[in-house]
Amino acid sequence: MGNPKDTVHINIDFYDGRAEGGLGHPYYVASCVELHFVTDGPTFEELMANVRECLELCLHDTDSITEYGIPPDAKVKLIMDMPEYA
Repeated sequence: MGNPKDTVHINIDFYDGRAEGGLGHPYYVASCVELHFVTDGPTFEELMANVRECLELCLHDTDSITEYGIPPDAKVKLIMDMPEYA
């Protein structure tokens, strides 16, 4: 295996619920290709709690360097386009 990556990238998407026929509820989805997880939450705060839990499970309960090529003290970069508000 090559050098471990020092940064984990998490993509965040916001869905306003309109795609569900106007009756849906807004929610956020986070995905991380490096650690192979996807999680969601109805608010940004709940999403961040779920992301923290995923990171802990991936980086602290396994040998993350061997399994993912990422050290347990890696930086986390959140990538999100700001939602448009009408």
